[in-house]
Amino acid sequence: MKKNIGPKLGVYPTPVVVVGTYDTTGKPNLATLAWAGVCCSEPPSVQISIRKSRYSHGAIMERKVFSVNVPSSKYLLETDYVGIASGKDVDKFAVTKLTSVPGGTLEVPLVREFPISMECRLTHTLELGSHDLFVGEILACWVAEEALEATGKVNSRKLDLMAFMLSGEYFGIGDFLATSHSVGKKLIEK
Repeated sequence: MKKNIGPKLGVYPTPVVVVGTYDTTGKPNLATLAWAGVCCSEPPSVQISIRKSRYSHGAIMERKVFSVNVPSSKYLLETDYVGIASGKDVDKFAVTKLTSVPGGTLEVPLVREFPISMECRLTHTLELGSHDLFVGEILACWVAEEALEATGKVNSRKLDLMAFMLSGEYFGIGDFLATSHSVGKKLIEK
């Protein structure tokens, strides 16, 4: 049996991402988000949602670009901090000792220490309510070389990524279970 607990988000896991922007003075800034995910394959695009009151919201609206950086769990402290502090008040790169690296394709800051960084050009903005949803087309995706196979394929087991429960808890991503679009074939009648 299941029980209806009402319209709640707290039971839903999300990726943990850190969005990078430059403010109007050119200072790099970071914001941790849980409202994020893949939204299109062609063109490759991601979506992020940010409250209008947040410092990063204004930077994205102004510059029409942002980076999506995916941290490994060893940077949990820094990741949580950049979601708490405001870039209006502090230099988050200086406090966390993370390294800002300019994007190779767009004018966005990337986080050197994180295993994945994507450079995104804003293509759509949708006002939803408490948050605006930004869709960014991925123009470049940078992956730590130690997480790449010789073929160029990403070895997910080497990324050490995190998930966020909207109840306010971080979790490490667990063990490999199966290959998608494969394990379910056992139920297909031959």
